[in-house]
Order: sequence, then C-alpha cells, then structure tokens
Amino acid sequence: MALQITEVSGTFSVTGELNHSTANILYRHMERVIPTRNDRIVLNLERVRHIDESAAYRLQELYLNAVRSNSALAIIGQENKVLLPVMSKTKTEYILSPDRI
Repeated sequence: MALQITEVSGTFSVTGELNHSTANILYRHMERVIPTRNDRIVLNLERVRHIDESAAYRLQELYLNAVRSNSALAIIGQENKVLLPVMSKTKTEYILSPDRI
C-alpha cells in the first residue's frame, strides 16, 4: 500500500506501510515542513500497518534533526502494535512521545 500523509492543524497522520522508500518520502516531506512551523508538530504513526528497521532508523534521524534545530516535534504511536516491536528491536522507541496528544 502507498503511504498517505494527511495534515490537520499541525498533526500529520501517516497511513500505510513504512519501508525504506516510503520512509524517505516521509522524511523529505517533514524536513520541508518542520522549518516552516513555529508551533509544535505532531507526527501520528498510529495508522502505520507495517514498518521495517530502515524506516525506524529514518524516523530516528528525523527526530534527531528536529531536536538539533530546536523544533518541537512529537511522534506518537505507542499504541500501535505493529510499530512498537520494530522500534524496540532497533532501540528507537525513545523517539515516541509518552503521551497521546
């Protein structure tokens, strides 16, 4: 399935599969959006149906870039049963916001 990114009031919801190529698409999209926003950005991964390890590392890179640039980026998806095992295996689960927003 293709990746779908929708935005409502600063919350970007991702639906579909995150793999090497779709994670790169998401990364490039968010890298263009983050510098243009002064307010908090939420990346909602609760509707991701599949994620591979390369996508988890790409999300980590996105998160670290946001931190370095002092951007407020919250990544949510701890309730996603598909997402958490891969994020735990790659030790990238720390990028997930502990609270639902």
